[in-house]
Amino acid sequence: MDQVNTALNANLNLLVVFSLVCLALAMFVLIGLLMSIVPQWNRTLNAFEKLATTVSTELQPTLAEASKLIGGVLRLQDLAQNSMSTVGDKVEDVTDNLSKVAADAKKGGSVVGAGILAGIKAYLEAHPSAGHRSD
Repeated sequence: MDQVNTALNANLNLLVVFSLVCLALAMFVLIGLLMSIVPQWNRTLNAFEKLATTVSTELQPTLAEASKLIGGVLRLQDLAQNSMSTVGDKVEDVTDNLSKVAADAKKGGSVVGAGILAGIKAYLEAHPSAGHRSD
C-alpha cells in the first residue's frame, strides 16, 4: 500500500509541477502580450486627450459662428416675411385701384356712349332732312 501511495504521490507531484510550469509559461506569454499592448494603449489615450483638447478649444468659436449664422438666417426670414406681407398689401391696393378704374371706365364709357347717342338723336330730330334725304 505504501508503494501505491508513493506512486500516486509521485504522479500527483509530477502533475502539479507540470501544471505550475504551464501556468508560469502562460503568465510569461500574457506579460509579453501586455508589454506590447501597453505602448499602443498609451498612444491611444494620448490621442483621445489631444482630441478632447482640440474639441474643447474649437467648439466655443464654432458655436459662436453657428449662432451668428442662425441669427442671420432668422433675420433674413423675418425680412422675407415682412416683404411678402408688404407685397401682398401692394397687390391688394393695385387690384382695388384697377377694379375702381375699370368700374369708372365702364361708367364713363356708358355715359359717353349715351351722350353721343343722345347728341346724334337730337341732331337728327332737329334736322329732319339730314336723316332722310329726299333727292
